[in-house]
Amino acid sequence: MNMKKKYALAGAAFVLPSFLYYLFVFLYPLVLCFFNSFSKVNLLMGTSDFIGMVNYTNLFQRTDFFQSIRVTVLYVVLTVPVLITVALWVANTLSRFTGRFSSLLTTLVFLPFMVSMVSAGMVWDWLFDPNLGLINNILKFFHVVNPPSWLRATNTALISTVIITLWIRSPFSIMILLGGIKNVPGELYEAAELDGVNAFQRFFRITLPLINPQLVMVLTLETIFAFKAFDQIYVATGGGPAGSTKTIMIYLIKDLFNQNYGMASALTVLILVVLFCISLFQQLVLRKKVEF
Repeated sequence: MNMKKKYALAGAAFVLPSFLYYLFVFLYPLVLCFFNSFSKVNLLMGTSDFIGMVNYTNLFQRTDFFQSIRVTVLYVVLTVPVLITVALWVANTLSRFTGRFSSLLTTLVFLPFMVSMVSAGMVWDWLFDPNLGLINNILKFFHVVNPPSWLRATNTALISTVIITLWIRSPFSIMILLGGIKNVPGELYEAAELDGVNAFQRFFRITLPLINPQLVMVLTLETIFAFKAFDQIYVATGGGPAGSTKTIMIYLIKDLFNQNYGMASALTVLILVVLFCISLFQQLVLRKKVEF
């Protein structure tokens, strides 16, 4: 056996465990879910009968399905633009610091991302508590009359879950964008400054175009995450009150999987298709080739 084949076999041996993990943990359940979406599945009996598009048609006849879509779209619209804006501002601000102070600030900013979704949901559920929560106690200290009920009221619950998500997810986006900003050659800023370009113009004409790949990646990932958000919302509100925070994932896992596994599989396939289309659009339309 020649050296080339030995290297090929060694490479295959290293890749095989990861491939098997991907095959059985991701690919097999995905294929099984696709077939189950066209079947009437009885998990207790272990039976699966093909029924065609019945699961899909029944899904679109449910009014609570469209309610969950409305909540999800509103949640994504409220979360992603604010998150990207905050992440851009913080990353641009952090890029101006150097030395140990910069490392300290970066570490502090990244800390919330290390907290699990469930833990974050529990902590913010306490912070937002209308009677015992820290936030309302601070508001009462400043003589705010009738502070919001936050997660307990239908008109503020969704906004409250958005705040939780911003706290958890913004550190990740900040780190990605900060890395992109720091890779922009300093000579470009120096030349622009000599030409009399102010900081506002430097950001929009130099920084923003040159971090397009990182920006599009963050936009894609955060859109996907917001669309399938579950853990922190479920822990904080359980989809309530009155379904005001019941996103598509909470509707899928809390309602459909307990009632109709085949219909839940159909909704999973639809979510996958929608997220694929959104990601494809963002990558093909928004992503641009960057040259320094």
